[in-house]
Amino acid sequence: MAGVAAIALVVTGCSSAAESQGSDKNGVITVTVGDRPPSSQPELQKALDTSIQQFQAANPNIKVVSKETSWNAQTFQALLAGGQMPTVMGVPFTEPASLIKNHQVADITAALKATGLDGELNQSVLSVAQSGGATYGVPTDVYSVGLAYNRALFKQAGLDPDRPPATWEQVRTYAAAIAKATHQAGYATYDQDHFGGWMTTAATYSFGGRLEDAAGTKATLAIPELKAYLNLVKTMRWTDTSMGSNFNYSAKPALQDFAAGKIGMILNLPQDYPAIVQNYKMDPDDYGFAALPQQTGTSVSLSGGIVQVFNPRASEAEIVAGLKWIKFNRFNQYSSQAAAVAAAQAATKDGALVGLPALTPLSQAKYQQYQEWIKPLANVPVANFAGYTAVADKQSIVPEPRGNAQYLYGQLDVVLQAVLTNKDADIDALLRTAEQNVDGRLGH
Repeated sequence: MAGVAAIALVVTGCSSAAESQGSDKNGVITVTVGDRPPSSQPELQKALDTSIQQFQAANPNIKVVSKETSWNAQTFQALLAGGQMPTVMGVPFTEPASLIKNHQVADITAALKATGLDGELNQSVLSVAQSGGATYGVPTDVYSVGLAYNRALFKQAGLDPDRPPATWEQVRTYAAAIAKATHQAGYATYDQDHFGGWMTTAATYSFGGRLEDAAGTKATLAIPELKAYLNLVKTMRWTDTSMGSNFNYSAKPALQDFAAGKIGMILNLPQDYPAIVQNYKMDPDDYGFAALPQQTGTSVSLSGGIVQVFNPRASEAEIVAGLKWIKFNRFNQYSSQAAAVAAAQAATKDGALVGLPALTPLSQAKYQQYQEWIKPLANVPVANFAGYTAVADKQSIVPEPRGNAQYLYGQLDVVLQAVLTNKDADIDALLRTAEQNVDGRLGH
């Protein structure tokens, strides 16, 4: 989760020169690239430097200079105004809308077409970096929230593990069936260390609600959509008694209990699968992952990740060169069967998992081709993710709240704790208090 504070970005920052140096007398274009791993991670630095050398060998007219400069909401304005923003750098999903509005990033629409990337990207994911028909960034790392479930418990409860719940009413029904048949928690939720608030935000999105205004300056917690989800949790906890007996969950203990067969369903990310099966020893055949259940006719999920954006003063040639670097460094294995197989073989040799389904920044056609290339090396039960992969790339994705997300999540933890431990908890009053507290942090 990304707890990113909202900042006011002034248009005057656009007048500064890009840190990129343009082309020299020999026609070599230099691009500066942010997010270099720190010296404390020498192996990652070495891998990046090797990738740069390989790229430059294949593109002798482009020089890549890596910098440790990375996103910081408190310093970005000064970075841009001082002409120190790299040609390209990563920013959280929460930021492009504001950066675009304030003209702080470059329009890369034409350059995307020139490099052929425009037709290779996942249009749903790309929407976080678009405005008014133009594109201002390239998502490279992305996740979306879904529902992890225990296929073995589903079978014990007489439920079809290949048909996970698609709606919250089905979650309630399935949870009751699991609790009755297995005496385990049919559904569980985190309520500690901001994880409860994070996943509750995702659930609120699936009910059609949003927890802040678009600018991230005003909290909107006392809303019917969040109340509806909390009432559902309250009903499952106190009326259905389908949520077990542990109501003090942070992420690790919850996932350990899930792996041990003590939880039937829990909101999660597919990226947690390695920890669940490798560290917590869940049988991979018992693991299932589905899309975030929905309460409205529009399928949405909370999503996060990183978008590569460009200095607003970068030239078209520099943007094209930067996009070529992104394509080579981040997407090469999706375009080259040899690269895909080589990376999968190396991962297998190192004991890593291969073939883990996830929301991809690339088009579904590209991603499916990649999965076919590495299929013989896959060591993940891909079919158990079908409920997620069939929907994920079609969902509308909504970033995390912009303004002080971590504090907001902490406030929602408090609300969840009250709902789970007090049968008579006043949800309306709890949400009003939480909203006032968050507004206090946002300056209201």
